[in-house]
Amino acid sequence: MDQIFWELLKLLNSGQPATELSLAQFIKKRAKQLGASGLAFPPIVSFGPNSAEIHHKPNKTRIGKNNFLMLDYGVKVNGYCSDFTRTLFLGRPQKIHEKIYNTVLRAQLAGLKLVKPEAECFRIDLAAREVIIEAGFGRHYNHHTGHAVGKKIHEPPSFSATSPSTLSASRSPLIMTVEPGIYLPGRFGVRIEDMVLVSNKPKIFSKVPKDFKSMIVA
Repeated sequence: MDQIFWELLKLLNSGQPATELSLAQFIKKRAKQLGASGLAFPPIVSFGPNSAEIHHKPNKTRIGKNNFLMLDYGVKVNGYCSDFTRTLFLGRPQKIHEKIYNTVLRAQLAGLKLVKPEAECFRIDLAAREVIIEAGFGRHYNHHTGHAVGKKIHEPPSFSATSPSTLSASRSPLIMTVEPGIYLPGRFGVRIEDMVLVSNKPKIFSKVPKDFKSMIVA
């Protein structure tokens, strides 16, 4: 996943014309070339207002400037799925872009901090959601905070406000996603997602940075 991200970043920095669809096709092609047996799910590549659609299907929208570009994809290796999201900003961000991005990042970090054996799933959702609510964007966060990943891309348990589950120490390995987001209809959306191994020493799989400065493509 990380290798594909760095190649996408290089492509965007080159200034070559691109569309959501061409980037999605690039992800599919490189995944196979790098040894994946296939994709875990159809890639989500969404620019600008399209990034406010949680499950946007890539189309011929051109990748432009001064808005967010969301990249959400995963591959299959040895029968197991992966899941990863980064949201880049292309051009010069305004204060609102930075504010919302950093709110989502703080929400994700708050959730990740609680991921450990026997943690109650609803508390992880609540920790991330409270950050977004306190920032005034609660009504723009309308999905669960994460889910287990295995041979299927979505497996139980999930991080939701109503989940009765705990993170079982007996299920090994148990890999969860933490992926809060804020989506402003007609404007843009931001989601940040990592997979984390549930253990007494949790491991985040991706090494791609996620601070706002690193996500700006000038």
